[in-house]
Amino acid sequence: MANTLHIKNELEQLTRLYEFLDRQAGIYGLEELQSMQIKLALEEAVTNVILYAYPDKKDQDIRIDMSCENKRLTIVITDTGIAFNPLERQEPDLTLSLEERPIGGLGIYLVKQLMTGVTYSHSDGKNILTMTKDIH
Repeated sequence: MANTLHIKNELEQLTRLYEFLDRQAGIYGLEELQSMQIKLALEEAVTNVILYAYPDKKDQDIRIDMSCENKRLTIVITDTGIAFNPLERQEPDLTLSLEERPIGGLGIYLVKQLMTGVTYSHSDGKNILTMTKDIH
């Protein structure tokens, strides 16, 4: 059974996201480290939607669905903003110094490192980012 949270594209809504995740972590019995990893990945992904999916529109809906089956947590983030596949970004070159690295790109890299799997699709005018995490 999926649990769903609807938030608007405002950074202030992240508080509701954290509360939602904390409730789900209790329901699914997540360990503290797993919960922190998921929170960081989810915050990064949702913040990107808030900041970039709707550049000229306020009060737009972002849907977060979370479910757990067979020790695999699945989080689906859906929005109707500008189509953008974050997984197509080039991997950052971590061997470069901070001064040499281009700005951006570390967030989705971090998400991919923290989660077991990350996929993107665009269907019916919606961006759909699916993140999975194997839990113990």
